Amino acid sequence: MLILCSIIISITLEKAVKIALENNLSIISAKYSVSESELSYKGAWSNIFPKITVDSSYRRQLKIPEVEIQGRKIKAGKAEQSQITLSAIEIIPLGGSAWYLKDAQKYAYDSQIFSFENLKNEIGFAVINSYISITQLLLAKKIAEENFERMQKHYETAKALYDAGVIIELYLLRIETALFESEQQLKNIEIQLQNLLKNFSILLGSKDENEIIPSETIDDLISSYKPEEFLENLKEKIKSEFVENTPDILSLKYSVKQIDNLSKAQRGALFPQLSLGFSLLNSFGTFVEQRNIPVLSIGAILSIDFGGTYFSYLSLKQRKMALLTRLDEIKNTKRKDFEMLLKEYEVVKSKLYTSQKRFESSERALKSAEELFKVGKITSVDLLDYEIQFENSKFDVISSKSELFLLMWKALRILGEIEEFITKMNG
Repeated sequence: MLILCSIIISITLEKAVKIALENNLSIISAKYSVSESELSYKGAWSNIFPKITVDSSYRRQLKIPEVEIQGRKIKAGKAEQSQITLSAIEIIPLGGSAWYLKDAQKYAYDSQIFSFENLKNEIGFAVINSYISITQLLLAKKIAEENFERMQKHYETAKALYDAGVIIELYLLRIETALFESEQQLKNIEIQLQNLLKNFSILLGSKDENEIIPSETIDDLISSYKPEEFLENLKEKIKSEFVENTPDILSLKYSVKQIDNLSKAQRGALFPQLSLGFSLLNSFGTFVEQRNIPVLSIGAILSIDFGGTYFSYLSLKQRKMALLTRLDEIKNTKRKDFEMLLKEYEVVKSKLYTSQKRFESSERALKSAEELFKVGKITSVDLLDYEIQFENSKFDVISSKSELFLLMWKALRILGEIEEFITKMNG
């Protein structure tokens, strides 16, 4: 009999992010794209270097012509002939198109690098968001399990009281309904948790069946990363031009430079090209052997394509303008997102304070209700209402803390500094 089992692996937030940035399939694919772009850039240098060629030929004549010299017939040449030519040709585009093409490839490579950095930033945020959600649900599951067990005990007590004729059926049904609700809530949490764990495993690039769960609670994370302190210090960032150096902005800036150089290369293609050539000739087997005869050639190439190159140049100019507009749009969006985030921080901070006060109040109320229930001054149905309020207040505190912690990472996502911050915080 084959028994399949999975191992539960606990992981810290720092470790989860680092694993994802190494093993996530999108990251791996992007690494190849960066490498491809680098090789293309290195290959672009060939556009400005001379072209060196070696040409060889062999020829055998079936019939050798004869010439008459002083009454004697002499064969002109030999039956076999071979020739080797070494040539170096440098084509100089007067419009500079070759140099612009090289620079365009360099900026394409730079753009790819920052695009890769931006992808890592996005993957890092996705991992953190998933980690927080799972941590939140794990705690919610624990609370829901405790609530379900308590409801079961309430129902058993109420059933016994109903059978004894102490309470009416309405009270029993009220508790029975609450029991079913608590059971349904627990099942919903378990389903959500399984979906999140599956997506979390995919983000980490995990290929086995082991279940990976967070090892840190929301309180642990808040204690380690101090989101309130970070967000308070962040307010000064709004005064600086932080958006100029984020990975996504830099990637787009280099794309603009790439397109600009491509358009200049197209414009340069409209100009004639000057070619300079130098060759060494070795010829064997001819009537007079020739060795190391240098040949210098100079030529000009002018191509006319009836507007195709010109319109390609204009098209690239328009594309550059579109990218510049897109660049301004992203900058403005980032500034707005940053401003909204700071406002959201004030709301979340207030929400956390209120939820904590509500939790403290509901906890005191529940203790008082339990004392009254023991002496028979309130019914189990009344006590149930206080317990539900207490459970809801717990969920509110968890939710508010999670929002506060996630808000810090939203800010780092805008700044493009998630990997840098994780590395800095964990030495």
